[in-house]
Amino acid sequence: MTSTKQQIVSHIQTLESDQVKSLVLNWLVQSEEGNLEDLERILETQYGMIHENAIVYGELNEELTFQPMTEGEMVAKSLEVLEEYQRNPKSISHHQVRDWLDSLGTDQPL
Repeated sequence: MTSTKQQIVSHIQTLESDQVKSLVLNWLVQSEEGNLEDLERILETQYGMIHENAIVYGELNEELTFQPMTEGEMVAKSLEVLEEYQRNPKSISHHQVRDWLDSLGTDQPL
């Protein structure tokens, strides 16, 4: 399998089924020839296809499994978390976090 095909396959596997349906429909409607370059372009522009050294957005679910997100989804999630913090400003100070980290691996971790 070519590198382009492998990148496309890898990225499509991270999409939800409705996103795949939308992607294919966009590809068929927007592409005159329906070639892989057109599909790759749509993935890059609309779905943030991941290339080597690219930033990968996502979050960990309750089972601590990484769930990929688009950049737009990550921005929305970040804004949601920021708004929640602004409504209920609970936090741990930098010094407390530093002390906790420094204690890891010692005889008396915090």
